[in-house]
Amino acid sequence: MLGIWEASLRVIEGKIKPHNFDMWIKPIECVGLDGAALRLRAPNRFIKEWFEDNYLPTILEVATGLAGQPIQVLFDVRDEPPPALIPPSPPAAPVLASADPIDDAIDGIASPAGAPPTAKGKGEGRYTFETFVVGPSNQLAYAASRAVAEVPAGKYNPLFIYGGVGLGKTHLLRAIGSELQQRHAGWKLQYLKAESYMNEYITAVRGGGIEAFRAKYRESCDVLLMDDIQFIAGKDRTMEEFFHTFNSLYESHKQMVFTADRYPHEIPDLEERIRSRFQWGLIADIQPPELETRIAILEKKAAVDHIDLPKDVSLYLATNIKSNVRELEGLLIRVAAAASLSASPITVEFAKETLKSFMSQAQHSLTVDQVQKEVATYFNLKPADLKSARRQQLVARPRQIAMYLARKLVKASYPELGQRFGGKDHTTVMAACKKIEELIKTDPKTRHVVEQIERHLTQ
Repeated sequence: MLGIWEASLRVIEGKIKPHNFDMWIKPIECVGLDGAALRLRAPNRFIKEWFEDNYLPTILEVATGLAGQPIQVLFDVRDEPPPALIPPSPPAAPVLASADPIDDAIDGIASPAGAPPTAKGKGEGRYTFETFVVGPSNQLAYAASRAVAEVPAGKYNPLFIYGGVGLGKTHLLRAIGSELQQRHAGWKLQYLKAESYMNEYITAVRGGGIEAFRAKYRESCDVLLMDDIQFIAGKDRTMEEFFHTFNSLYESHKQMVFTADRYPHEIPDLEERIRSRFQWGLIADIQPPELETRIAILEKKAAVDHIDLPKDVSLYLATNIKSNVRELEGLLIRVAAAASLSASPITVEFAKETLKSFMSQAQHSLTVDQVQKEVATYFNLKPADLKSARRQQLVARPRQIAMYLARKLVKASYPELGQRFGGKDHTTVMAACKKIEELIKTDPKTRHVVEQIERHLTQ
């Protein structure tokens, strides 16, 4: 069994960055066997929780494959009570029955297909409205989510929440489910990722279980909570099935909530009839949080995890990490874990030293201004020309290229780019990006120009 643990480590070591392996996996010890289970030990609960959330699913998957049988894990922390058993993944995602706390069920099915759940109860209370930090960047999405939880299938049906990675979409989705489960104990909630929906549909078609599949999602479902809906785009048969499921639930006055990484009309290869149905309810976006909100997020996370976080350290972290809440909280845990391992107080100097490699990378992140400047220089223009209303080909094509590269490299949204390019409509930016994508495929000259500018920016 110890050989399986070592082999599993070798597999995951090749998939992640060395400093992440050293920080989060090396400190985990395999201290022995308990029946058919591996007994693991972490030096502190920060490393234990980070390992469970990010690496344990892969470890269990690899170990189960090597052993040829389900592998279980007993996980403890030094100087803490004996651990609970962490089982391998179940054969299928469970339906959220009335007797199951939604956080437990979500923890078991919210991971990518095939990933195992963590210890039962581990996530309970973590994804609620009370633990969500509200600010101007997410106020509409938060208010709409609360309204849905209080009056399901009311005026916000469906509710569509979109935004970048790590901004809190899934948190709100889980909070809705948690609140509804408490208010309506007899309801059947279906929480899953769009990828899981597609995989389950394929299995049903192949195994002759399509009627049971449809009954599950159309007749026996009181609330549908689906994460990452953009995943079904381009999957014709899945979109067809989803379309009819949507109609059935809507006509039955069942609440639906969806999340995506972008506005419905920005999702490529998504059928227009599905896009239009998302607009029947409310579409709410979540933007990157402001400085004050980022500080509040850090302080709440520190309070929940009992981390002694000085004000100047929270300000330093919030000032340097601007776009991703998940990343912000992850770096706080990294600093806390490093401080615990070295028995050091958390100071700004300690945080800088602990995160120096990450901060170095973050400082080299591209901005829209840098893209505009690089494109303008290449075409012998001024950045202001790209933001102007001039439509001459001399300016229009470089502007389109700048929009395309800013979208690709900076990951800015279409509305944001519209503002950054002189207050243009987001549809103008969408058309520009699409035009350059087509020219890259058909025009070698345009492809060469775009590749050359992109090379300069990324180097």
